[in-house]
Amino acid sequence: MSNETFAWSGGKCRVPMWMGGVPSGFCGEPANGPQLPFEVLYEDRGWQRGDAPYCFGPCCPQHGGPKDGDPIVFQDGLTEHGRPKYCAVMPAFVDLQASHAGFDGDGRVAIRNLRAAIAKAEGGSP
Repeated sequence: MSNETFAWSGGKCRVPMWMGGVPSGFCGEPANGPQLPFEVLYEDRGWQRGDAPYCFGPCCPQHGGPKDGDPIVFQDGLTEHGRPKYCAVMPAFVDLQASHAGFDGDGRVAIRNLRAAIAKAEGGSP
C-alpha cells in the first residue's frame, strides 16, 4: 500500500484555529475531502460570501467539506478560458477507469455530470 495522499482524500480538517489572535493548531475534525467550490457552498448550503474559512487540504463539513456519502469535488486543471476545472467523484473513487466522475468549470455542473454518469451506468436516464 502506498502512502500517497490524493486530491479526493479525507483525513482531519486543516482549517486553522486561532486563539487570542495567534495560531492555535487546526480544527482536527474528521474530513471527507477538500473544501467544496464556493458556488456549491452558496447554492447547496446557503452560505454567503465570506462564510467559508481558508482550508488547504481535507475539510470537515462544518467548514465547507463534503458530508458523509456526498460527492467530493476537487480542482483538476484549468478550463480552456484559464479558470479552475473541477472533478466530482463519489467517496469510493479509485481511478477514472474503475469509477465514475464528472468534470466542468462549475462545481455544481461537475456534480450533475457525475450523477448523470452514475445514472447512465445503472441503466437509468441522466
